[in-house]
Amino acid sequence: MTASLTHPALLNAFRTIAHLEAVSWTGLLTGMALERIFTQYYALGDQLVFWFGSVHGGLVIAYLALGFLVALGRGWPFSRFVWGFLSTIPPFATLVFDGLAVRRGWYDARR
Repeated sequence: MTASLTHPALLNAFRTIAHLEAVSWTGLLTGMALERIFTQYYALGDQLVFWFGSVHGGLVIAYLALGFLVALGRGWPFSRFVWGFLSTIPPFATLVFDGLAVRRGWYDARR
């Protein structure tokens, strides 16, 4: 079972979802700005918030599920998984978490 949890495709999927989650934040924040700041574009902003919000929610769920599997496969301590979980809250923080994971070797195979 551990061999499947360390499969490179699982890690690639996790990293891809982390980046897509950040892109969805961009759409969501753009829609919010159009709704609240540039109110003449309220209708467009409302549509962007609806669509990007739905996509964003699905990506967060996928990120958490894949993060759990990566954490198990890579032997992460629980606190590292929690930091990964918390990185879904501020905009673009999944990119920061991914960068830290690369630099600190968190994605390296479990020894």
